[in-house]
Parts: sequence; C-alpha cells; structure tokens
Amino acid sequence: MPLFMRRGFDAVSVAEIAAAAGVAEKTVYNYFPVKAAMFFDEADSVLAELLAAVRYRAPGQSAVDAVGTFVTGRGEWAAGRRPEQPSSRFRQLIAGSPALQAQQRLMFAAFETALAQVLADETGVQRGAVEPFVAAVALVGVIRAAFEVSAGGAESGRDMAATALRLLAAGLSGYAVRPGPPPAAAQA
Repeated sequence: MPLFMRRGFDAVSVAEIAAAAGVAEKTVYNYFPVKAAMFFDEADSVLAELLAAVRYRAPGQSAVDAVGTFVTGRGEWAAGRRPEQPSSRFRQLIAGSPALQAQQRLMFAAFETALAQVLADETGVQRGAVEPFVAAVALVGVIRAAFEVSAGGAESGRDMAATALRLLAAGLSGYAVRPGPPPAAAQA
C-alpha cells in the first residue's frame, strides 16, 4: 500500500511488490490472483463485518440502521490505519485507475450478492425474490458512495454514508419528484 500511495497504483509492478515483500512474484500471485486484489486486500474482512452487522443486529433494528452502525464502526476502526481508509488519496487512486475501478465493481457486486442472501434468509422469501436484491444493492450503494462519489469532494465518506442512509430510511418515493408546470396565475 505505501508503494501505491506514493507512486500510484498503475505505476507499481507486481515484481516491485514482490521485491519489497521479499518473496517471489509467483508467491504474490498465489495470494492475489490480480494486482488490484492487493489494493482491496481487506475486502473479505469488510464483507464479513457487514454481514455480521446485519445478521446479528438487535431485535427491532432495521437493516438500514445496522449498515449505519457498520459504517460508523468502520470509520472508528479505520482511524490511524495504513492509510485511513477510504482516505482521500485511497479514493483518488481508485478514480484514476480503470483496473481498480473494475476490481471495486466486482468487490461490491460480491457484497450485494452476499447481503441479498442474508436478507432473503432472514425474511423467508423465495430464492430469487427482488426485494432482498434491491435492498442489498441500495445498502451496499451507501458504502460504495464513500469510495466513488467522494473521490473529489470535500464531504467525508462517513458523512456521505449518513446522508445516503437518511435517504434510504425516508424512502425513495419522495426523492427527485419532477415538479409540474407552474400554476396558471404564476405564468401570467
């Protein structure tokens, strides 16, 4: 990660990473099938924490609230990490690399599938039902926004997540309602 942060993801070769780690290049590929997987090396633990936050939430707590708790907890966990994730630089590297963007899409698609299964199991709906899938996509979208939307913005990922969670909690039916034509009196 320090190499990526210093020089940019695409400017660092797997051979350089292997040399810095003191291992053979083949050894790196034994652990990471593609270079971009190294950048998102904590994806499995993040997914496990997300699923646990939803699966083991308190009785009466919504999935939206559980994801809010997860996001807050990840923010506290990330303080002082290598680097704090997702830091501004971390997000900029993703925004500047098609390889990282593709890996990120794969990562979040896996998150959506796993979360949809947890929600389907919990609600007892039939396999392939639309509700758990749509809910999972929306909830993972909250986390995804911290990586993608805030890449160039001033708002922190955690603040963006809070805004997104409020939107989901309120429901989307009142969002982006197209206004009608102005009343006739206003036109005159």
